[in-house]
Amino acid sequence: MRELLRVRWVMFPVALLMLASLLQGDVIYFKNGSVLVVEKAWEEGEQVKYQSSSGVESIPRASVKRLQGHKATPADPSHNQTVHAEVIRGTGIPAVSSPQMPKVALKPAASDTRAAARSARYRDAAGYTEAVHEQEKTGKPVALYFYVDWCKYCARLERETLVHPEVKKYLESILYVSVNPEHGEEEEALFRKFEGQGFPTFLMLTKSKVATEVSTAVPAESFLQECKEAGQR
Repeated sequence: MRELLRVRWVMFPVALLMLASLLQGDVIYFKNGSVLVVEKAWEEGEQVKYQSSSGVESIPRASVKRLQGHKATPADPSHNQTVHAEVIRGTGIPAVSSPQMPKVALKPAASDTRAAARSARYRDAAGYTEAVHEQEKTGKPVALYFYVDWCKYCARLERETLVHPEVKKYLESILYVSVNPEHGEEEEALFRKFEGQGFPTFLMLTKSKVATEVSTAVPAESFLQECKEAGQR
């Protein structure tokens, strides 16, 4: 398994350059490790702007490590060509507090499917405190899920992975906590405590206080296996 992971990491830069070449696009490298391939990306003051299928979008320059690709000039948002933007690596979009970052919920936050994927008992900072106290009594691992309502990667994780029967069964057998850092100062402080960099962030905490981040951009079966392995450390 370790040999396979090493091969994947060696091949990643080559695959990324090939994809960027095929798309004739630019590459945005984020400080949290995520990589975004877009048609065009350019800097404007304290913002990095890029062309996506929904138009021209912007992100804070402070969250970007570097740009790579064609000359960074604005793309014409009026043309009719379909544009695709795809996150190649990373757990999701960078976490930013800038009010300029668009926060548009895909569906109402209280939608049945998404709500069912979150913890029914342990929620936000108070729920985390309760779960930790319970962990001291039972020794069960704590699953800590950080999300925000406007994050499309959180929505996908909730609709495809966290509602998977086997995943739900496992989470119900341990201490599963869901936290939205936008619900208050205590929730935001908890996200900073665990050095959260983006959404979604899913951590497994053992009684020995070891926190292990679980990959969220993987099939439900792989996600479940990672959770179980991390919960035994």
